[in-house]
Amino acid sequence: MNENYLDVNGWRTRYARAGEQGPALILLHGLGASLDSWSLNLEALGKMFRVFAPDVLYFGKSAKPKHAPSHADFTAFVAAFMDTLNIPRATLVGNSMGGAIATQMTITAPERVERLILADPAGFGRELVWWLRLRTLIDLRPRGKLPPRARRFALRQLFYNPDRVPPALIEAMEALNAEPGLFESYHRVLRVGVDLRGLRDTMLREVRDQAHRIHAPTLLLWGKQDRVVPLRQLAVAQREIPHAQTHVFDECGHAPQIEHAAEFNALVREFILTTTAESA
Repeated sequence: MNENYLDVNGWRTRYARAGEQGPALILLHGLGASLDSWSLNLEALGKMFRVFAPDVLYFGKSAKPKHAPSHADFTAFVAAFMDTLNIPRATLVGNSMGGAIATQMTITAPERVERLILADPAGFGRELVWWLRLRTLIDLRPRGKLPPRARRFALRQLFYNPDRVPPALIEAMEALNAEPGLFESYHRVLRVGVDLRGLRDTMLREVRDQAHRIHAPTLLLWGKQDRVVPLRQLAVAQREIPHAQTHVFDECGHAPQIEHAAEFNALVREFILTTTAESA
């Protein structure tokens, strides 16, 4: 991917982009991930759209503030990222934590969002995988390159079939572990939204309980075998956003944009081309 850096409200931000024409798409990755999680989507979607994928503040190779963030800090970051690149409105595509950020942005700044696409988003239920909850108390995040068996276990937590994940992407994910301050930053953000019971009440109030305010065309995508954010939360999202279109990927874990990249890209293209953007 084409790696770039820019200043977003004083914070050094890494981002990648593809495409020179068409509607703008902003791809928002999940907790502890980076823009590399969109490596199978950026160029494909860039053939028809202007696509931007940042390392969200606190993650990847972007700046890692020393203070604990508020939820509003992430929507403010997305708005400032759009302003810096002169993007008045965009379709937001979010996976996991990125889905929660995209949902909050659509609720609090609907004039900036033309469409909303959520892939296994956080925010619609308390239940989360056990190891994510445990990490709020104990640092379980792996450092450096994992032994083969440990790597396989970690990948099976995220993906239904790790063999579908390109080795180059796995290497990029592991390489991020060497980023200075990454683990401290990860835990600052994790503890804002998660505790030992699961997703905090504040996150549920700001995402699930406000999602009925969303009027933008919405597409809900989910991996049927997601271990991190279980499929049953899709029913809650459908109830709160009844006009949303939905699609469930079989034999798929927490990141359908990786495990079923071609189908994911086709669904995103079709949704954008067949829906009318929300009026500003």
